[in-house]
Amino acid sequence: MICKLAIKNYRAFAEEVELDFYANGNIKRLSYNYISGKRNILKTAGIYGPNNTGKTCIFLSFFDLAALMKNAPHEKFANAFASMGNVTSFRVEYCVQGRFYEYSVSYDNQSKEYVEERLSSLSYEEGSVTKERIFDRTPSSLTWNGISGALKKANVANLFSLSFPFMLLYNDPGNETMNQAKKDYLDFANSISPLQMESSIDVSKTIKLLQEDPKAAKFIKEFVKNCDLHIDDFGFDEEVVSDADISDEINAAVNDPSFVKQALKFYSKHNGYRVPTIFFDSVGTKKIIALAGYVYEALRKGNVLVVDEIDSSLHHILTKSIVAMFNNMLNAKAQLIFTTHDALLLDLKEMFRKDQIWLVDVQSPCSSTIVRMSDRFTARDPNGIRGDEDVTDYYLKGQFGAIPTPDLFSSLQEAVADE
Repeated sequence: MICKLAIKNYRAFAEEVELDFYANGNIKRLSYNYISGKRNILKTAGIYGPNNTGKTCIFLSFFDLAALMKNAPHEKFANAFASMGNVTSFRVEYCVQGRFYEYSVSYDNQSKEYVEERLSSLSYEEGSVTKERIFDRTPSSLTWNGISGALKKANVANLFSLSFPFMLLYNDPGNETMNQAKKDYLDFANSISPLQMESSIDVSKTIKLLQEDPKAAKFIKEFVKNCDLHIDDFGFDEEVVSDADISDEINAAVNDPSFVKQALKFYSKHNGYRVPTIFFDSVGTKKIIALAGYVYEALRKGNVLVVDEIDSSLHHILTKSIVAMFNNMLNAKAQLIFTTHDALLLDLKEMFRKDQIWLVDVQSPCSSTIVRMSDRFTARDPNGIRGDEDVTDYYLKGQFGAIPTPDLFSSLQEAVADE
């Protein structure tokens, strides 16, 4: 699970911003919205803000962090407007099987090198934290837990290769502390599962689960049926069968360069008639089918599912229900972090605590900022709010930050005016 994430000189954010996913101890409501332990970690977090202020950049920061930790392909992500140079910094606190770590990395987008890296284990006892170094690497120094002179002499050149993260280079079968830290490091990096609802979602995960995992297939089938009022049944069949004549549609589809053959094998039943989903179901239903695999895998494996524009093409009640699945007390290990414009989700009475809502806004022409609602709007503040209010109106009136205020009348005049 992710506990904190700080980024600096990253896309829309020049100065460092931090997202804290630890539950605020002063908030006593909705205790099932966090996973209890030595530190209570929130199960869900919603990120709000106007268009083009940095919500998607926050989403992408999870993708790029995971890419750096695994040395996977990624685009350049330094802030292009604030003259902060080419080095972007990430600092993340995460928990794997009750073990807490803090990892920080500075990455040069120009030279494509890991300039500095540090990993520490964190021990929380009676409100205090103890930090113990796992490894520390800079361009001029290198040390790690259990270091030996012989091992360092034999491996120092390889381990100093700044083109790769240290944990992918390190290998010492006899060092149990480092091996456990490396396993947890990779488990966390692989648990981050980013998903953009605005774009075409890859359905391969859902297909693979339907084909190989009976338990997953049952979940996905029921998930899709419950999310669409007009589907009597749903499934995936190797044989393409339809109760309607779709020969013309198939010919057009197979000649489309973006066509994926397996997509034809999804079927749904409407009023007893079986038809291919690709031709007869809405965009929203197709996204639900793709989303189902990600949701199941997150809940089963304890992944961090990060979704950009979660409400895209989905009815508000569906979006709310998906968020509620992760907040539910039956979920003991998965997280859902999402961006959204859905003001109706701002339900502090039944859905969220104030520490689960984040607000993004433009701070300057070169940088955005993000704050947690519970940090800025306390009940004692003159403009503050309690933890159980209906805050939709506050948000729509701009009390939580800038909102779009379009005046499109002049554009209307321009469009209809005679030459």
